[in-house]
Amino acid sequence: MENDKNDNSSPQTVDILLEQVNFSFNGEPVLEDVNLSIGRGEFIGIIGPNGGGKTTLLRLILGLLTPDSGTIRVFGRPPVEVSHRIGYVPQHMQFDQRFPATVFDIVQMGQIGHSGFGRISDRHRLAAEEALSVVELSGLQKKSFSDLSGGQRQRVLIARALASDPELLLFDEPTANVDSSSGEKLYQILAELNKRMTILVVSHDIGFVNHHISSVVCVNHQVVIHPTSTLDGRNIIDLYGHDMSLIRHDHRCSEEGHACSNS
Repeated sequence: MENDKNDNSSPQTVDILLEQVNFSFNGEPVLEDVNLSIGRGEFIGIIGPNGGGKTTLLRLILGLLTPDSGTIRVFGRPPVEVSHRIGYVPQHMQFDQRFPATVFDIVQMGQIGHSGFGRISDRHRLAAEEALSVVELSGLQKKSFSDLSGGQRQRVLIARALASDPELLLFDEPTANVDSSSGEKLYQILAELNKRMTILVVSHDIGFVNHHISSVVCVNHQVVIHPTSTLDGRNIIDLYGHDMSLIRHDHRCSEEGHACSNS
């Protein structure tokens, strides 16, 4: 159901909750003392420097990784118990360029584990067709996936995630390998999808932050929530090591900028 992001008159259902989460790899801390709450219907941008833990945070929410300590809940349950309610779009899809997979084949892969075994049902076929319609690629069902442009491939991967009818969509660098025009088209599609589901988008580029996004989660081993605002130089340098800027439009944090951050 579409929600008004500026309406704080009623309590918001929490889709994602992390409490005191720590994760390390080979003994090296990747994420430390993470506390994060994301409400239903939000459009969250996750930014930070390379190696700061953005993708790790995403994989923890997906249940692909287990924290060293702390609690993660998605829809009030451990992530692995609700994985069927989560759609995931990776930065890259590993596939053999010689494999004769059509666009429709790729989209139907999103229904593995949801449609059972054997021949795909009419219901699941219709869901795959609808997913392609949402990303405006209905006319390319029979085209080889390997023949598509980078932007088209990314839209197919979105359709694959949508084919399972998720309630939460997670994206890892959706515009990393597309041109600016294709990137803008992707964000227009995500803005429409956000009217009916919660969306998290990981990016290394803070330039993607636009008027669609409700909050920015900054990740550099620790996690803080910012408004989509003009951050002061100290905060930018802390995160990236050099000066950048964003445009404010967020309701979750105060004008001071870090009211929602961890201490």
